[in-house]
Amino acid sequence: MFKKVLIVTVLLVTFASSASANTLYEVKKGDTLTKIAKINKVAVNDIRAWNKLKKDNIYLKQKLVVKKPTVASKTTNVVSTSPKIIENTKPKQETVVPPVQVKDEQLTIAPIAVQAMNLSTEGQAMYSFIVDFAKHLEGIPYLYAGNTVAGFDCSGFIYFLHSQAGLDITRQSSESYYTQTANVAVPVVGDLVFFENTYKQGISHMGVYLGENKFIHAGSKGVEVASLESSYWKEHFVSFNRFNSLTVK
Repeated sequence: MFKKVLIVTVLLVTFASSASANTLYEVKKGDTLTKIAKINKVAVNDIRAWNKLKKDNIYLKQKLVVKKPTVASKTTNVVSTSPKIIENTKPKQETVVPPVQVKDEQLTIAPIAVQAMNLSTEGQAMYSFIVDFAKHLEGIPYLYAGNTVAGFDCSGFIYFLHSQAGLDITRQSSESYYTQTANVAVPVVGDLVFFENTYKQGISHMGVYLGENKFIHAGSKGVEVASLESSYWKEHFVSFNRFNSLTVK
């Protein structure tokens, strides 16, 4: 039984790691939408729809979604409950002059979460895909309320990553996402990182934890990797969190 579970886990993680590379295409010199569609064996209209393109104009090194990944074909729980709640306390730092902050789209706040969760086998596979895919999106510009490869805000970036991983998630603000998660004492790569009091009071920014005190997020300079050791992020850090419940579409 253990051997079967191990094999399934390896297959899921392997698929997740390779899927993101096949999902994005970087525009090269001489490319057109028709040529890109032919190379990836998809319709031009699909590329337009997946990337929210209003025109056929593309530019060099632009990243385009050319295949929507499907991680699973049936609905299944990604996370399971854990019996106790663990809270993190944010470190205190001296006041610094903050960099230019970006505003996250304001949406309806969901009910407050009360439990931290353990990852299931499927959840770990999703994390592998999400982190790998996020790294492929590095350099995409910031766009207020953006949630496509044309540009992201912080919560739009989280929404895009999880929805592309095949998870059933709705587009909400970072504050709202925070209420649907719980603190974890020992984060794993793929967990969420939340910050407060950046451009407004309260939860106002989020990203994906990469390990080694680094995270990837959509900030004022676009999608980038940042360090939790920097004085600014230390000052505004709240906690590492995990969604309470997500299901595969």
